[in-house]
Amino acid sequence: ILATDLDENVLARAELGMYPERSLNEVPEEIKRKYFEKKADFYRVDEEIKRRVTFKKQNLLADRFEQGFDLIICRNVLIYFTEEAKNLLYEKFSASLRSGGVFFVGSTEQIFTPGKYQFETIDTFFYMKK
Repeated sequence: ILATDLDENVLARAELGMYPERSLNEVPEEIKRKYFEKKADFYRVDEEIKRRVTFKKQNLLADRFEQGFDLIICRNVLIYFTEEAKNLLYEKFSASLRSGGVFFVGSTEQIFTPGKYQFETIDTFFYMKK
């Protein structure tokens, strides 16, 4: 799992793997027990999971993307970019996915011409690379 952000402070917080109790309100109890440890008003992600995540600073527009991903989640980020930048990013995300890989975007970031980027819509906000 590769987790990226431009903000190093955000990455440092994410690497801690600590979430306020309210952040997990909709997570089933079985999942919380299996993958989190309760600490006062917080939940901490299991160390086994944390070891599987690589945290990396990345500028989406300027930096090169790694290849061969099964899943890319980019939610609530693209809304801050121009249409031209979004087009570039959709191309970069598409090139980074393996065939059959899935790209998931936020509710305000629907792709209106998915075929242009070798995507097909598989559900609302979910696109599969052809």
